[in-house]
Amino acid sequence: MAAKPAKIFRDPLYNYISIDREHDAWLLELLDTPQVQRLRRIHQLGVSSFTYPGADHSRLAHTLGVVHLMQQALGHLERVYKKQEIDQARAALLAAAMLHDVGHGPFSHLFEPCLGIDHEIWSKKIVMDRDTEVHKVLSRVDQYLPNKVADLIEKENNQHPAWQKALLSSQLDMDRLDYLRRDSLFTGAGYGHFDFYRILNSFEIDHDDLIWSEKSTLAIEEYIFSRYYMYQNVYLHKTTRGFEKMLEAMWRRAKTLRENGKETNLLPVLHDFWSAGDGVTVRQYGQIEEFTVLQQIQQWTNHDDKPLADLARRFLERNRYAAIEAPAPDMPLAGSYARWESELHNKLKDNGYPCFETHCLCDALNAKYTQPYFPEKENAQQSSRNAIRVRAADGPVEISTILERLRPVTKRGTAAPRRYYIPCDVRAKAQALKDQWSPEV
Repeated sequence: MAAKPAKIFRDPLYNYISIDREHDAWLLELLDTPQVQRLRRIHQLGVSSFTYPGADHSRLAHTLGVVHLMQQALGHLERVYKKQEIDQARAALLAAAMLHDVGHGPFSHLFEPCLGIDHEIWSKKIVMDRDTEVHKVLSRVDQYLPNKVADLIEKENNQHPAWQKALLSSQLDMDRLDYLRRDSLFTGAGYGHFDFYRILNSFEIDHDDLIWSEKSTLAIEEYIFSRYYMYQNVYLHKTTRGFEKMLEAMWRRAKTLRENGKETNLLPVLHDFWSAGDGVTVRQYGQIEEFTVLQQIQQWTNHDDKPLADLARRFLERNRYAAIEAPAPDMPLAGSYARWESELHNKLKDNGYPCFETHCLCDALNAKYTQPYFPEKENAQQSSRNAIRVRAADGPVEISTILERLRPVTKRGTAAPRRYYIPCDVRAKAQALKDQWSPEV
């Protein structure tokens, strides 16, 4: 009998992605589950399409990319090491590659603070819930497979060998290798060009962890700079951040109104989610999708609460707020912005914008996002989770110790400037306030 042909997916990044129907038919079953197909309806980059119109790619496309890279990585290991050792980990790693993002909510990471969720926790819940098709497919392959996959997805779980965790989640993993290049392609930003093939075919297992050979050094350097440029120019773009803050503020406003006993006109699925509290089921969570959120926002455009309605209209119409960076904080060691915010609030009220929580949106970035690769300083503490290490004569070393060009983007920096988003017609007056500002020492 002739072998079944592989299932082929056309992909703009890799040209073709294939899944073997003979050995991995279960992986195609997993792909077709409702929980994975839901990722078609979730944007990979949240609201980045407000800034980069081409950034409409989905979490499902990224998921297939991670599966593809995991196949390549496992193929490399099979060629170098004993095939049986790699085979024992293969099913769990491929399943985890497909399911690592299955818990994402609307607009990916953006909506997590709105719903008060962590996508990795929900990914694990979906895998372990016996009623999901995901769990049923995994259990048919191996009764222990759901637990293995959940352990791999869970960030702080160390039940698996370090090299397996590192392939899925580390400073240089299959997830990052795909999304940096994919996001660069769809935004058109052009920062995702690095030698990923070299990286995929030059790593080793050393004392149960991943390290890279010396010949991969320059490819990894390209990768680190790609991460840096993508964060600076795409992920943290000030226009995108402004709409992210707008969506968060809208949801906070609705939640505050609801807690104060006011009608928020919630759609049934959102009402059920908020009403369930800590008892939210996987089914309830899975019903919240982007079109649900957009329909809810559309309804809020006619809400009696003017600040909520104004935010809803602005978001749907892409009527952005203007960005203004805060002046130096009072008492720099304490880093207080209270006086600045009070004066800014007064300026907004004088110009017809009394609601500070919806008319002035604060963006206080964590320093780690301005320099997204922070290796652990002490050699003894380094692993693939907190450093990228390459083989040297005396053993593995963190890559920035041998490439000085990397040091400016790998050392911990100071906190990013605090930014505020305010209605455009007040920006000039707010800027004048900032220009004459004298911080208290």
